[in-house]
Amino acid sequence: MIAMQIRLLLSIAIVFSGLGLGVALGDEPELKTLGAQVEQSSEKILALHEGRQREFQGRVLVEATAGDVLLQTDDGTLWLFQSDQILSREKLDESFIPVTQDKLAERLLAELPAGFRIHTTPHYVVCYNTSRAYAQWTSSLLERLYKAFTNYWENQGFELEEPEFPLPVLVFNDRQSYDRLSRDDLPAGVGNIVGYYSLRSNRVNMFDLTGAEALRGAGSHRGSMREINQMLSQPAAVPLVATIVHEATHQIAFNCGLQTRFADIPLWLCEGMAVYFEAPDLASTRGWRGIGRVNYPRLTTFRENLPDWQMGSLERLVADNRRFRDPRTAADAYADAWALNYYLIKYKPQAYTSYLKLLATKSPLVEDDRQKRLAEFREHFGEPDELERAFLKQMSRVK
Repeated sequence: MIAMQIRLLLSIAIVFSGLGLGVALGDEPELKTLGAQVEQSSEKILALHEGRQREFQGRVLVEATAGDVLLQTDDGTLWLFQSDQILSREKLDESFIPVTQDKLAERLLAELPAGFRIHTTPHYVVCYNTSRAYAQWTSSLLERLYKAFTNYWENQGFELEEPEFPLPVLVFNDRQSYDRLSRDDLPAGVGNIVGYYSLRSNRVNMFDLTGAEALRGAGSHRGSMREINQMLSQPAAVPLVATIVHEATHQIAFNCGLQTRFADIPLWLCEGMAVYFEAPDLASTRGWRGIGRVNYPRLTTFRENLPDWQMGSLERLVADNRRFRDPRTAADAYADAWALNYYLIKYKPQAYTSYLKLLATKSPLVEDDRQKRLAEFREHFGEPDELERAFLKQMSRVK
């Protein structure tokens, strides 16, 4: 799901390149980005948004010489403004302070229709209008994922950060309201997507899976533990729970310092890592148990496509995002990305961690060309054609 959003955001970056806010094809950008040496002061911007004047307050992450701005508000939301949208700017004599969980909860309840409630955990603010049992099950799954994800990368030598903002999660009681209230992120609708992470708002949106038609039980209360356990006992739940874990993995990665929102993170890595973590364990009532399990649906797709694999395919996967953007090839690209991430994490862990550290330094709204992507890949993993042979040989043996 995040692939579509990154495509949109990078296309914005390319459009803005003529304005000085982003660049393509390896040109040097004329912009300033927020760094450790930059004071994180607040600024007030009056801008035209959706045809009306609106006031925004936050910190400027990117500022182009032409006057275009990437602003982050105190809840973590990112706003892109072109210079002709900005009516006025005012520096404030106050530091940027992230919103508290209580304040974020208050805002979410004010934004959403009546009937929503709040459930909080150490890292998450879950706003829901389904059952409390389902909200608790969801937040428990997310906290387990958070702990496993951060422990894993810290054990690999990556110094992660605590999220600067509370992590917002919206859980709707049915697909219809989920679709209707997600139109700001997905104007064309959610389609068959059961959950997604928004790079702009930093939220994960989903709906109560016990109400999904394929999993709907009879004679029991929607969202109850009985319904949740019944859901987890059905094979049809595998891709649904996997999607929730996948999108939550994106949210964690973009909030703990592993990746930067609006930065040009290659989709083979961004999506492949999320697929690596997504494999659910429906033998457990928790729905997900740990990291590094073989993702058999992705492995099956990868194996089915091996007879048609052409040497050089790995280099093309690494060099650009085209296969992820094309609906005809996206499913196969995700399977290949899972296989490549699985191989690199298992057999080249130090190089993989070093590569992640490089990607973590990338700035928002600067697009890398294919030559730079390949050069960075070679620096950490060697020549793609040599790696490709070892990769295919090893992945053909995975059971």
